[in-house]
Amino acid sequence: MALDAATAKEMIQKLAEDRATYLDTLTRAHDVLARALEASATGKSPPPLTSDAVRRNTVTSTLDIESLKKSSTFSPDDSDTDDDESLFVQAPLPKESYDEDGFRRHLRAYKWTCSDREIVGSVLDNKQLLQRTAIFPVTLGPVDDRSHLSHYSIFDVGKDGAPLQIQRADSKPVSRAQAIWNSIKSINADASRTREAVGRITIVREPSPLLFAALHYTMTPHFDMDEIFRMLTEDKTKAERHRPFSTDHRHQRSFVFTLDFYTIIGDECLPMTWQKADEDHGMAKSHVPISRCSSVVALSLVGQPSGPVKNKARRAEQKIGQIFDPFAPWHVLSIQSYPDWRHSIDAHNSTRHYVNGPEAFLITLRAEFKDAQKRLMEVYNRISDLVRMPSNFMFSEVARDKLLFEDEHFTYSRRYFWAHQSLGIMNEDIQEMSHSFRKVFTDSVWDGSSKLVWPGDESVSSRYANWRKRMKKLREDIESELRGLENIAAMNSDKMKEIKGLRDNLFSGTSVLESRRSVDQAMITVQQGHNIKLLTLVTIFFLPLTFVTSVFGMEIIDNEQGFLNFGIVTCVICVPTYFLIGSLNTTSGAHFWRKKTKQFFTGIGQMAVTFFALFGYRPQWANRPSSFHSAPSDTRPLHQRSQSAKEGMAARDHISSPPTSPRNATPFNRRPSNTPNTSREGGSQNELHQAATTTTIQFEDEEDTGPKHLIRKLDQGDHRKTNSWGSSNGNGTMSMDRSARQPTFLSRIPEVDAQRDEASQGEGWLNRVLTWGSVSTKKKKGGGKGEREV
Repeated sequence: MALDAATAKEMIQKLAEDRATYLDTLTRAHDVLARALEASATGKSPPPLTSDAVRRNTVTSTLDIESLKKSSTFSPDDSDTDDDESLFVQAPLPKESYDEDGFRRHLRAYKWTCSDREIVGSVLDNKQLLQRTAIFPVTLGPVDDRSHLSHYSIFDVGKDGAPLQIQRADSKPVSRAQAIWNSIKSINADASRTREAVGRITIVREPSPLLFAALHYTMTPHFDMDEIFRMLTEDKTKAERHRPFSTDHRHQRSFVFTLDFYTIIGDECLPMTWQKADEDHGMAKSHVPISRCSSVVALSLVGQPSGPVKNKARRAEQKIGQIFDPFAPWHVLSIQSYPDWRHSIDAHNSTRHYVNGPEAFLITLRAEFKDAQKRLMEVYNRISDLVRMPSNFMFSEVARDKLLFEDEHFTYSRRYFWAHQSLGIMNEDIQEMSHSFRKVFTDSVWDGSSKLVWPGDESVSSRYANWRKRMKKLREDIESELRGLENIAAMNSDKMKEIKGLRDNLFSGTSVLESRRSVDQAMITVQQGHNIKLLTLVTIFFLPLTFVTSVFGMEIIDNEQGFLNFGIVTCVICVPTYFLIGSLNTTSGAHFWRKKTKQFFTGIGQMAVTFFALFGYRPQWANRPSSFHSAPSDTRPLHQRSQSAKEGMAARDHISSPPTSPRNATPFNRRPSNTPNTSREGGSQNELHQAATTTTIQFEDEEDTGPKHLIRKLDQGDHRKTNSWGSSNGNGTMSMDRSARQPTFLSRIPEVDAQRDEASQGEGWLNRVLTWGSVSTKKKKGGGKGEREV
């Protein structure tokens, strides 16, 4: 039979434990016999040799004599045999036996859930497997379903609380899957064995899909295996305690705890098909192969309920539930799906004694927490090695540049991002494990005051007092393991800060490098601009020469002419062109020619408008906005052109007010004139419009009152704001034709009309004054100067 290294190491350890146990039992038996011989020689009654006087610690049944407790006085009157038996579970497990035919029927007839099919789908879809004579592999060594890498530890716990590992002496070597099936297919079914089991501990590591199905078949009477398979595939740590008000009796009996976290993929190991794992399983220096791993630890209490319990929830459908005695016969199931070689196989051995199923369940759970520490610590070490600086960092500039500046593949950015996020997810898993345990195992569970989970405190009996004492010590051990997990979480947090610092340094160095490259690229762009400019100037230099030579190269030109004409034409064409290009190449020159061009075309347009006006015609294009219609810009400083807040608000109100007919309302107010409209400043709204729109034009003498002078004054900006409303109807008043929306005295003078159009395209307020304001003339009393209000 071929043995792998792990199996050989385990067998050697078990043999050493059995040898030590055997020698201890032999010594105790020798002491008991010697004391009995001494008592008979002195005439005293010999001490009784009962089955509970000495605990059996050997795997074999060679010795039936067991030692007495040290506290015994060896007298028949004060024997504590009955008290010792009461400390442990005494009721045996019911007999169970399963066969391969029943297993086939289970595979065909059972209604498998989606989670079940994720795990055992390859077995259910294999029709040839169900038709084979032997459903389990019979060949030794590696097989296709990788069941040769599965491992198991199955213990039967007797009335003395000692777990004895099941080791069947097969007539011929069998495969690993067949050996596991032979160990789980029956309980207390061998009549030749005098030692009945009161508890069964079943631990299967890395089972194949076929072994998953076998566990589902044999454990379904005690556990809700559909729920266990679902918890295995959910990627979440979760605890389901006894549910006494459930309609499924298996939920009333069972306590399930699942753990889910990450581990490093071991050599020759493969994750399950339903487990999330790294596609690359190689152990390269720059790669950490990580897989999601999970395990389930479950307890089931067998037998009849110990009593009812009332549901105090107001909206509960099930008012009465059932609880089970913690000292009832029990099953502990542990399924470990870890693609590595870091399993602990010494959690249970024949030197331990379990008073009941809950104690065995908690010890198994403690071993899982301990294994979780080993796996998570290994992940932390590998990630630390991945982001650790090289040993020559302080001495090699090349090594420093690799960490400071990113390469074209973004190697370190990817590495730091992955490491930072992975450590954060690991901390979330640790928090889930700690939270799930402490949420379920409250103080009431540990001291026995809980009515739903393992009720019974120290005052019930000596059995409960002994159990609670052991539970107190067990709680300290589990809390110690949880603190170890929390220490790993703290180390992960520190490492995350370190990785963040490395990433920030990388980003800073890369940003500086990129900015430097941007500056270099900008300099290259500027140089390219200069080159293009030079090329353009050279091209423009030869452009007039090309034109002249093309003209003189025509056939219509007399070839007998001398070069004088050619030189004159060349100078006339090229010199102005070069002068114009040279001046346009500067900012001041471009501004000069732009201004002169604008003035030229403006003059041409004005001349055209004046010419057509002599014949009583006004072109349509003269009314459209153009470059020569624009009014001269206000050259005053900004502080002289600013307005107060009150004037600005009044001007905006005037601009936003739509024009109204003079027959219905005033020009700036839709309300009737007799209706007061008072603003928040205390004055009427009409007064505000008067202050914002009335413009007083100052003239040098009384005769300077013509429309030409009015438009010139408006163009020159010689006006000021007043608070008078210049709409009098006295002498000198110039009327406004509001239906035509233009002054009547301006419509018949072409020159003034052109000047008005030029002014109307300027400032917005000036256009509205000419359109809606009233124009009047009046005389001042004190002087010869005239005043016009608009």
